[in-house]
Amino acid sequence: MPNMKKILGGVLLAALVIIPPVTATAAEKAKDAKPKSQAPIVIEADEIYFSDLTGTMFAKGKVVISQDKTKLMGDLIRGNAKQNQVWIDDKAEYSELGVDLTGSQINYNYGSKNGTITAASGKIGKDLVAGQKIELLPGEYIIHDGTITACNAKVPDYHVSASKVEIWPGDRMIAHNAKFWIKNTVIYTMDKYQKSLRKDAASEFPEIGHSSNDGTYIRQHLEYPFNDKFSAYTDLAYYSRRGFRPLYGLTDREKGFTLGMVYGYSVDSNDNWVKREPEFSISFDTRQLFSLPINYSVWGSYGRWNDFTKSSWQKSYGVYFTGFPIKIGPKSNLVLGTGFSNTKQSYNNSSNNSYVYDATLTSDWSPEFSTFLAYHYRRNISDLFSYNRPEMAREGDFGLSYKIDPLNRITFYWAYDIGYSRLHDADVTWSHNLHCWQADITYRFKRSQLKITFATKKF
Repeated sequence: MPNMKKILGGVLLAALVIIPPVTATAAEKAKDAKPKSQAPIVIEADEIYFSDLTGTMFAKGKVVISQDKTKLMGDLIRGNAKQNQVWIDDKAEYSELGVDLTGSQINYNYGSKNGTITAASGKIGKDLVAGQKIELLPGEYIIHDGTITACNAKVPDYHVSASKVEIWPGDRMIAHNAKFWIKNTVIYTMDKYQKSLRKDAASEFPEIGHSSNDGTYIRQHLEYPFNDKFSAYTDLAYYSRRGFRPLYGLTDREKGFTLGMVYGYSVDSNDNWVKREPEFSISFDTRQLFSLPINYSVWGSYGRWNDFTKSSWQKSYGVYFTGFPIKIGPKSNLVLGTGFSNTKQSYNNSSNNSYVYDATLTSDWSPEFSTFLAYHYRRNISDLFSYNRPEMAREGDFGLSYKIDPLNRITFYWAYDIGYSRLHDADVTWSHNLHCWQADITYRFKRSQLKITFATKKF
């Protein structure tokens, strides 16, 4: 009988919440509108009571209210079905895809998808968060008087505290009146700070390292938002053999595309430097090609490049197509890609059309062991500048990564020049987990180069 009460109560309340009272005006507007389907609301509890006259609802004992991927949990939940509103006055939990929060009170509206949690803590995406209050909005979370960190230590190795933190999961966050802490020490403050939450985004904390070519360095990425679309950023960097080499930029993120301007120094993975004086760019959001299993991206840039031996006004544009991953057995994926780009240089009045074809096979054989195998064909790779220029027309890459223990991983990488039948690069990297930090030591045998980095760990 208790189970029947749970099911019956859940179905009846779902009907009340999904079909709220319709006013005459709303009914008139709905005449020509297509009905919108909503996921049903299911309530599980030891006891459920509600009034179909007033909409008042009361659920007690291990209460779980779920709608699609959103769940509210508590021992006592009150609400009003006609207003789509629920309240939890004691310990409460809220969860949805990629989000788990616990607090002392919850006020949530299933119609507008808005709510609040007081004295809250938990996880949003890969970050651990806490705040006096967290606002729940469709696609956004706002933390008041709170903290955010990726470090799960009892006293985090690093964290950001702020009067308000706005988070758009998987996209970006903005912290207001932000303080940046290492352990119990504030290292700097900003009245407003923005950070990308996309894969491989720069950390808000400094990176320290060493390169055989450039010496010991320290660098720091900072970004300041002027509004929801427009922001300024800087990459501050000092190298013992190069001196101060900063990069400054502006970014305007519009719907469907991003505009950018940069001025300053950049270095690639092979220690090739260039200075943009300045460079302007546009990149369009990645889109699917019709209904085909192919994504494509389009970009363009124009600016003056200087590699300290020559300078040139450079104009470039290109397009790249990436196929959806192809499953090769239970543990491997194959990704195919191709693209075209054109680069014009004022220095020698050249115009170069370049074509690329890529195939990459990745395999995860176990949680500890993975490999990749890649083939790259590039046509017309000659360019005026060495920065980010491919070094081989036909390249074969192979790599393997093995996790020795919870703290240590070793990675091997080989690059083979197929056109000249010779080994081009042979690198080995030892990665050591320092709990919330990571140290990487790479030795490049063919180049006799050593690289060391010490930075916050990417979770």
